[in-house]
Amino acid sequence: MHKKHFYLGNKIAEAHDFSPRKHRIEGEQLPQRDRKAHATAVREYYRTAVAQAIACQERIDKQGLPIANGVYVDIEMDKKFIPVSFGKQDGRDGATIMKVTDKGKESNVDVTVFVKKDKQNWLEKKVDTYESKNTLKGNPCYEKIIAPINSIVATDIRTLYISAAEFEAIPEEGSFRYELWLSHSRENTKETIETTLLQLGIEKVAEPLLFDGVDVWLIGADKQQLSTLPLSLGYIEGIRPYKEPSVLIKTNTENREWSELIKNQITFCDDAENVIVGILDTGVNNAHELLKDSLPNNRMDVAIGVQSAVDKTDHGTGMAGLALLGDLTDIAYQRNVPIDVHHALSSIKIYEDGYATPKEFYGAVIEEAIDKASNMKASIQCMAITDESSYNGIATSSSAALDESIYHQGLCDRLVLVSAGNVETSDVYSNNYIESCKAHTVKSPAQAWNALTVGAYTKKAVINDDAYKPLAALGGVSPYSCSSFPWNEKRNKPEIVMEGGNVAYHNSLKEISHSDLSLVTTSNNLQEPLESFCATSAATGLATRLAARIKVENPQLSMLSIRGLMIHSARWTEEMKRINKIEERMSLCGYGVPDEDIAIYSNEKYATYIFENQLIPYIKGETSNVYGQMHFYDLPWPKELLEEMGSEEVRIRITLSYYVKPSPGYAGRTSKYRYASATLQFDLKTATETQEEFLCRRNNNEGKKTTDNENNRWTIKKQRRERGTVQSDSIKCTAADLAEMDKIVVFPGPGWWRDRKLANVDNTVSYSLIVSIETQETDIYNAVETAIVNSIGIQIAQET
Repeated sequence: MHKKHFYLGNKIAEAHDFSPRKHRIEGEQLPQRDRKAHATAVREYYRTAVAQAIACQERIDKQGLPIANGVYVDIEMDKKFIPVSFGKQDGRDGATIMKVTDKGKESNVDVTVFVKKDKQNWLEKKVDTYESKNTLKGNPCYEKIIAPINSIVATDIRTLYISAAEFEAIPEEGSFRYELWLSHSRENTKETIETTLLQLGIEKVAEPLLFDGVDVWLIGADKQQLSTLPLSLGYIEGIRPYKEPSVLIKTNTENREWSELIKNQITFCDDAENVIVGILDTGVNNAHELLKDSLPNNRMDVAIGVQSAVDKTDHGTGMAGLALLGDLTDIAYQRNVPIDVHHALSSIKIYEDGYATPKEFYGAVIEEAIDKASNMKASIQCMAITDESSYNGIATSSSAALDESIYHQGLCDRLVLVSAGNVETSDVYSNNYIESCKAHTVKSPAQAWNALTVGAYTKKAVINDDAYKPLAALGGVSPYSCSSFPWNEKRNKPEIVMEGGNVAYHNSLKEISHSDLSLVTTSNNLQEPLESFCATSAATGLATRLAARIKVENPQLSMLSIRGLMIHSARWTEEMKRINKIEERMSLCGYGVPDEDIAIYSNEKYATYIFENQLIPYIKGETSNVYGQMHFYDLPWPKELLEEMGSEEVRIRITLSYYVKPSPGYAGRTSKYRYASATLQFDLKTATETQEEFLCRRNNNEGKKTTDNENNRWTIKKQRRERGTVQSDSIKCTAADLAEMDKIVVFPGPGWWRDRKLANVDNTVSYSLIVSIETQETDIYNAVETAIVNSIGIQIAQET
């Protein structure tokens, strides 16, 4: 029997003043230096590098080209001692860190800094002090800055580009499009930048994307013009090739001739306009018989420079069908079973095959499209158009624009589901397809912190042709699905997987897509109204439909809770569990496949609490900002029943969902704590702790710590789950132990808001906290409801 979730809003949370426990970490040993000799060497390295940079500027100055009010140098140093800054945060001390280039397996990095001309002696001053003065503890002053330095050289375009090898590969002739990332500074006004670009003959292709701390300009330039840029313009954080967006998958149309049968089974309900899903894709053919009742012309628009909002690329119409109706194979097999549809569609065209968009910046297209869809009341939006690369998980202009749009000035009222990206069939390794999934990285903008990234798995493993065999086993990761395996532990992406079809193998044809292993959806071709569809596009369409169904049945829930429930209900299949290392498993399939029933409803043996609240992460301290609030939840708990159940095995699952305001500049690309405005974490009382011991363990303000977390009780564990803005974990234990685990805290972690004047930032984090008790034998729902009624007097309406 279906039951309502227990929605408790912001009730029962107690705000406590918070100060985190400092974890004692053994300090790394600074390089041992001959103090005088090292000072002399660093001083000489720096003088030579600056002189070389100035000489290059003087050469272009004689040619009448503009020169920057400063120079760039690369400081090679031990990566364990990269400073947050070399002085004051805004560079007034002389040098501003622009970029950190990791040298792979080496222990050193190149720290690129921009040095203003009137502050050129900034480093020499520090070196002189290092050489001659000690701190009160007897150590050389500035030792943590000077001792790790190995060498200093003048910077050129190769350092500021993605890599020297990629820059060398640029053709000598021809103009191409690039992203120019510029850190905010008083000198670099919009007019100054535009004038400099004009003087260098560099085209400004589009208006810049504006983020906290950094702006991204789309420019057109040849190789020589790029080489000149660092000599002419200050505060460059990086230059990247601009990647055009692309449709992830195109399939051959195979009509099933089921369209009329399917149409007769479907009823579009009167309340469908209450939940609208936005399709951000290639447009939709809304004349289709299965779509026209859900997508009127007034909810069709474009965010690129074309007139027609109708699908001409044969992708968006298929996405619309999946997001509205799901895999039509399922409906066709359920002969004469009526299907009620309680949500509707909108469509914003963000891509058209063969259409050049010389004035479009994909990040700007994303922002405009999400705004337009939101204006059509589409709070849930679906996007399966990606860039070519995700740069191994670091922020791109597209992913940062997506994060900014989802955060939506702190309203946090949007949910965007994004496809992880596809492995093409030609790139699938038939002898071990998981290795090809691991080799192909999730594509931009799917690394966005706030987006819900969808990969693919499959239950389609039967082909009615003995000449073909399916590559993936039933319940396995789809061979089409990209992973975050190459990202080196940056974040958990994708977060979930949905059905995306399988790849077939034929001795002669090798790896191919096959209609028996694909989904069926609406076609752009009205003469053949159904087509096969597959890969992470298909999976994203299905995930979007699930999000809409959760919202329909739980209309009071925020988008943070809808997103949270999708992860909260996700489970790994038995085939996924064969990937033994959870680290590897999560990089391929995240938290697993959402269970639709427990995402939408509770039941007798699965009771779900949902809290929605706001937390103040930081407050003003005496000399700097310090941590602000921790929220303490003393849960209304079915303690007596759990105690009676004794040794019966039960499970508790907790999910925390929140959004961040992005800061995608240098700091955000090198530290997970600098991109996000504020981070959140959760913890649960152990079975043996008192309430006081639990609070002391988590909060320095509560008293002396005397207990430990027992991290091994968790399935995913703290370090791994905290890599994202949606964090989920579970504990399997006895009912008697769970009776004592009735208290949760939510508390802030690092974020760039802490370094800012709090009057200038939002400084409030909205979040959803979801807690479920799952039993195997004993019904628990009614006991939870009684505990809630007795504690806070909320009666939950039942649903059958």
